Amino acid sequence: MTADFRRTRWRIVAWSMAVVTAILLATGTIVYAVATRALMESVDSTLIASSASAQTELEEAELHELEQVGFRAGLFYVVVDAKDGTVVSNPQEVDVAQLPRDIAVSTSPQFFTTDINGDAVRIYARSIGGEILVVGETVVPQQAASQQLLTVLLLGGGIGIFLSLCAGWLLASRSLVPIQRAFNRQQEFVADASHELRTPLTILHSTADLLDQQIDQPNAQNRILVDELRQEIARMERLTRDLLTLARSDRGELLLSVGRVDLRALANDLKRRVEVLAHARAIELTVHSTEAAPVVEGDPDRLQQVGLIVMDNALNHTPRGGNVTINVRQAESVGVLEVEDTGEGIPAEHLHRVFERFHRVDTSRSRSRGGAGLGLAIAHALVVAHGGRISIGNRPGGGTCVRIEIPLAPPEPEIVELGSEVEVTPS
Repeated sequence: MTADFRRTRWRIVAWSMAVVTAILLATGTIVYAVATRALMESVDSTLIASSASAQTELEEAELHELEQVGFRAGLFYVVVDAKDGTVVSNPQEVDVAQLPRDIAVSTSPQFFTTDINGDAVRIYARSIGGEILVVGETVVPQQAASQQLLTVLLLGGGIGIFLSLCAGWLLASRSLVPIQRAFNRQQEFVADASHELRTPLTILHSTADLLDQQIDQPNAQNRILVDELRQEIARMERLTRDLLTLARSDRGELLLSVGRVDLRALANDLKRRVEVLAHARAIELTVHSTEAAPVVEGDPDRLQQVGLIVMDNALNHTPRGGNVTINVRQAESVGVLEVEDTGEGIPAEHLHRVFERFHRVDTSRSRSRGGAGLGLAIAHALVVAHGGRISIGNRPGGGTCVRIEIPLAPPEPEIVELGSEVEVTPS
């Protein structure tokens, strides 16, 4: 992986970690705040209930009997005179000096949190007649529970962040794989296109130099150089046209003049157009078709281009005396056109790459025949543009088989004459 992709991966991981950390932090803060508030509200509810119970005891008991009115389970109460702040009753012998000073002057129920003898205590004070009833409860268990919850949240958040880091790294690496593969393919595409263009440009430059040196020679002597110029210009035109077709395919801008195409007629036309080349190489051409030839929906010119590309490959890889067969049939909702040859076949390691641009199974031989390795890539793009599928594989007896599937055309409406009127009904 290049340095740019490593930096990009780290950026993705960093941003994902920042988002996950923010989410965990916000969630943990909310959970901790809600849980802590719930614990304190539970204590406050207990204090209010205890205060009501203590009021009942005060109303039923004489003041000197309050020493015997005891509260347990961590609760205590203190009765303070509202006028001078003196302690009327203190059954649990609480250090009143540590009570908040505002208690003696409070006229409405109030809650306080303070420390008594080193323990956190929650206090509820309210006025009863001329006294102030103070009820308190230690909140040490609640603080311990809050601390335990905080520890669990921090530990869980740390584990979550670590797992998110691992998952982010893995996902970033996996998500960048197709991007890097596409980037590498683009670099290879540019390099291969440059290489393909460099060869004819070099020949054009050299030929132009020779023409310049022989400018005074008779035209007949320069005819060969002019022919070479034309050949290389034609080669560059073909390459440019192929590259333009692939570029339009990548952008989804391939224009198709869709109509009804008879695959059997297309196969016979392909045979007729390559017959001279096949005869020169002593290769026998055969067309096999079912009785009911499939009619597909497609662009006749583009489908013919696909067929010629496949036929050209078959003829180039079939030895003298071999056979190339075109099979036409219908399979479910598609029309099938197969081109089989008796050539050497394709090595297994190249089968999954035959539709890649500029890919050649035999580099030296393809270059000698002027191929740029774009034919099957263009055929694949055109077939996909038709909503079809193209595949290639080796035949058991040797050679290859290219299978092209194109969706069938909808049935034509049937014309039925009724007297002088003509009615069109779908078949």
